[in-house]
Amino acid sequence: MVAVTQLYDEYRSYASLTDFAGYRMPLSFKGIIKEHLAVRENAGFFDVSHMGRFVVEGRQADAFLNRLLTADVVKAEPGRANYALMCYENGGVIDDLITYKVDSDKFFVVVNAGNRQKDFEWMTTWARDYDVSLRDVTLESVLIAVQGPKSADLLRFALGLDVSGIKRFHFALTTYEGRELLVGRTGYTGEDGYEIMLSGVTAERPEGGRGVWSRLMEEGRRTGVEPCGLGARDTLRLEAGLPLYGNELTAETTPIEASLARFVDVNKDDYLGKTIHTRQLNAGTTKSLQGLVCVERGIPRSHNTVLLDGVDVGFVTSGTFSPLLRQGIALAYIRSKLGRDAREFTIDIRGTKCKAEIHPPPFYDPERYGWRRKTV
Repeated sequence: MVAVTQLYDEYRSYASLTDFAGYRMPLSFKGIIKEHLAVRENAGFFDVSHMGRFVVEGRQADAFLNRLLTADVVKAEPGRANYALMCYENGGVIDDLITYKVDSDKFFVVVNAGNRQKDFEWMTTWARDYDVSLRDVTLESVLIAVQGPKSADLLRFALGLDVSGIKRFHFALTTYEGRELLVGRTGYTGEDGYEIMLSGVTAERPEGGRGVWSRLMEEGRRTGVEPCGLGARDTLRLEAGLPLYGNELTAETTPIEASLARFVDVNKDDYLGKTIHTRQLNAGTTKSLQGLVCVERGIPRSHNTVLLDGVDVGFVTSGTFSPLLRQGIALAYIRSKLGRDAREFTIDIRGTKCKAEIHPPPFYDPERYGWRRKTV
């Protein structure tokens, strides 16, 4: 049976819907490109309540998470959000996630929707060795992403929230109409933005969450801000070069191969996967994740073969048409040792050959778009 989020009834009559990770979700509202550009140039908001939300509490909460994750959450200060990877002993990725550290004995953890049950079972197994408790609060809260250069304005005018003091990858806990509200300066679009988690919202009592959505809609109609679906979320994250579990990240790939070494702290105490990650950092890997931009007409897709001088050297993990570049873009695993001059490749798109060049993500100009932009 397909599930729906607590916000579903707010938009089901005007959204184009799709099934994703066991949920009936909005694919788009007014079109993927329109929503994509709204986020890049103004702001947009997404129902991401399908994503898993856990609370980790107890005297050894930080030590427990440090054992499971590549990031060092022990040395993180309270109020810090950390992107991290949870890995098997062989170094392969179980999931990528974000932890929100309230204190050393309490964390919120947001995981990918399709991995929610698997992650919870894995974490529960390891929790037996620690003085810690683990709760799944996915069905007791809603999660809304507000993304884009004017996202702070949207939150201020629609909800009366002043988020100007929250630094990137930090969060604040407050209350909203009597419910606990977590506001994190995080997101999955490459833009500046926020993710807000409102507690005490269930399928039986969804009013608080739906009220937030309707206020965002009302303000959006006044300012040109758009509700956005999973289609724009995917094109936005791919333009930013952000990985998707099941595509760039799998149980058979490591964070080092996925070019995520900056999120792997092998200097901290032992964690699951550390031995393999350390070995790969020292000796290198046979494949690495690269960005590709098509210099000929074509839209690459997952599993397309990447060729160099007619020889198979890799495969596309994610591909799309970039609304900003007006070109095809892709992330691909490519054989590591190809020589310094290996810059121009060919992507086999269902029998049609398309020339492509290496382009380190993000694919857009970071001085004009994204959270590093110099002007709004």
